[in-house]
Amino acid sequence: MKESFFLSLRFRMTIGVLLGVVPPMLAAIWFASFHAANIIRSQAKQNLELKADVLTESISRWEQMNIRVLRSISQNPSTVSMNASKQLPLLVGINRSYSHIYIAEAYNLEGYVVARGSGTPPDRINRSDRYWFKSAVAGTEITREALISRLTGKPAVIFSTPIREFASLTLGDRGNSVSELQQQLKQLGYYKNEITGLYGNATADAVAQFQKKYSGLSAGGSLDSTTKQLLELATNFQQKFSQTPQLNSTDKSADQLGKIKGVAIIGILLSDLARAIGTVRIGKTGFAFLVDNKGQLIAHPDEKYFAKKQLINLSNYPPVKTLLAGKRGAFYFADDRGVKWLSCLNQLDSGWGVIILQEEAEVLEKEELFWQFAITIATIAVLGVGGLTWILTSRLVRPIGDLTVAAAQLSNGDWNQRVNIDRQDELGTLAKAFNHMAVQLQKLFASLEAKNQEADKARTEAEKASKAKSLFMANMSHELRTPLNAIMGYSEILEDEACELNCEELVPDLQRINNASKHLLSLINDILDISKIEAGRIELYLEKCDISAIVHDVANTIKPLVDKNSNVLSVNCPPDIGTVYTDVTKIYQCLLNLLSNASKFTEAGEITLEVRRFRRKQEEEREKHEEKFSFLGEEEVKSDVLGVESKREISKSEKELESDIPAAEEWISFTVSDTGIGMNPEQIERVFQAFTQADESTTRRYGGTGLGLAIAKKFCQMMGGDISLESELGKGSIFTVELPAIVAEKAAS
Repeated sequence: MKESFFLSLRFRMTIGVLLGVVPPMLAAIWFASFHAANIIRSQAKQNLELKADVLTESISRWEQMNIRVLRSISQNPSTVSMNASKQLPLLVGINRSYSHIYIAEAYNLEGYVVARGSGTPPDRINRSDRYWFKSAVAGTEITREALISRLTGKPAVIFSTPIREFASLTLGDRGNSVSELQQQLKQLGYYKNEITGLYGNATADAVAQFQKKYSGLSAGGSLDSTTKQLLELATNFQQKFSQTPQLNSTDKSADQLGKIKGVAIIGILLSDLARAIGTVRIGKTGFAFLVDNKGQLIAHPDEKYFAKKQLINLSNYPPVKTLLAGKRGAFYFADDRGVKWLSCLNQLDSGWGVIILQEEAEVLEKEELFWQFAITIATIAVLGVGGLTWILTSRLVRPIGDLTVAAAQLSNGDWNQRVNIDRQDELGTLAKAFNHMAVQLQKLFASLEAKNQEADKARTEAEKASKAKSLFMANMSHELRTPLNAIMGYSEILEDEACELNCEELVPDLQRINNASKHLLSLINDILDISKIEAGRIELYLEKCDISAIVHDVANTIKPLVDKNSNVLSVNCPPDIGTVYTDVTKIYQCLLNLLSNASKFTEAGEITLEVRRFRRKQEEEREKHEEKFSFLGEEEVKSDVLGVESKREISKSEKELESDIPAAEEWISFTVSDTGIGMNPEQIERVFQAFTQADESTTRRYGGTGLGLAIAKKFCQMMGGDISLESELGKGSIFTVELPAIVAEKAAS
């Protein structure tokens, strides 16, 4: 029917939705997604970087403290003497003063222990092959080697440094050592001149003034080893309480370094570092760990990583590999399990690396807040145009609601339902079709009711009325289906238009109309089928077809119904199952009815369709012959007592299976099993009766006419087969359809 486009429902609803909903919705989604990603990732990176900086600074202070302790050993005059009796008091004092130092030792250049802080006598084990020893002897000022301690079995680090013999500085000496001396004296306030690197009178006077401060020193102005040690201690003490940068003693030139006389070491357990790292917690998944310059794990909050005799090498772990490549800062990566992480990398001056990790999923949890904000904006936009949308759609919603109520009442058997909608659009056409259908159904069921009442009077009259009813319903198929098809068609058109106009609130009502119409059509089709069967008006149309193709089509058709109740359909059909000569449509309808019932009465279960080909007569005859002659033995066959007839019969039985068994008749069986509600014996007896289900509660809960199984059984019997049922309440049901592979022509006629 033609109408002005600008007056149509589609145009008005489209303008309303576009002007009221789409712009603010798009703006809200864009704002939330853009700002959520930037803000959350920025905050997460800053948090990890702050934690990494604090932890790096803490580890650096810990490392500098241990280096100062080590230098207090290597630069002590008693240590330089390489005399065990002079070294022992200092080493013992160091061992006792610092609980985290489990070993303090001095070695000669041959690699043997001179003295130990533990007080135990030196052993004769040569350690010249150790990395920390060779590095110190080679002149490296500070060597760090992480390992699993042989004494404690725990992760530890060995700090080593060479023990050097210090040469005195006097007037006229020149070099970097003099420059360092002048810098130390100037920092302490004894030297006022420029740093020249020449040991002149001004430098000697400053040294003499410093020596006068200590009663044990001779104020001669020359720098001996004792004065040098006291000067370094005083400088370090002042640096500790001032902002003056510390001197880096590792940058000394060759003329500043004395002759190497031995090696001093301290062994430090890394438990303190592990505890410090364990306190770094970021959310539920964040943690930190420490690796050395080789990528070995040396500190971790979980002690299980140090259960072996050697440190774990993590050089191929993505963040460690990135750190060893010289990169710093935060970056994202995925581990071998596919878990995504946000990582922050820091490296100490010693080459050790601090790594902090946190799962990306936890980092992005706050992004949900931004999505909630976006949803709030969208909701406000929708509410803002709600009044306009209500005005534009009221004319559509009210008649659809009336149609929905009327269709629901009609599907429940109230045939007096009528809809009063006087419109010239699609809804008016739908209402007229509905009223026409209601009139036709009322007439039909009034006629059926009258005939059923007459059938109660006498058996003969009942049979005639039943046939009359069947013939009447078979002839009325066009008049009944035409208005139903019109209702379904228009309801589907309106549903599509509602979806296009973003009026999703109308879709459920339109779907109810469509579902109610389909329900009525299914009910009428079932009644017509059973009526045609009873009236003898259904014929078989035999043709040759592939069984696997039929099974495949049925499985595809039933899949949406199977998925609706979260079931799983398994099909076991051999690819070489072959062909049959039968009525394809009847087999298709039988399988569809059985699978529909299984899907309807099963929730979150398993449904199985199994197909097999067998020879019924051969199997039955074989079992009969084997049972008949099983009591006869070999000696009895040869005995004359049995007589000629017995011998002949026994001889025949030996060849029966090859020649005398009648030609086998091929059959096809379709077995549909489910894990649904099942049935008790009483329900099994009446399940194949027309207009009957297992019980009234099943009808109320699951719906249906109770004709599907009755029709399927009639069809199977028409084709020369049958349906059998096995079921147990609460455990499921098994329906088995057995049909001949070649249906006889007389069955079709």
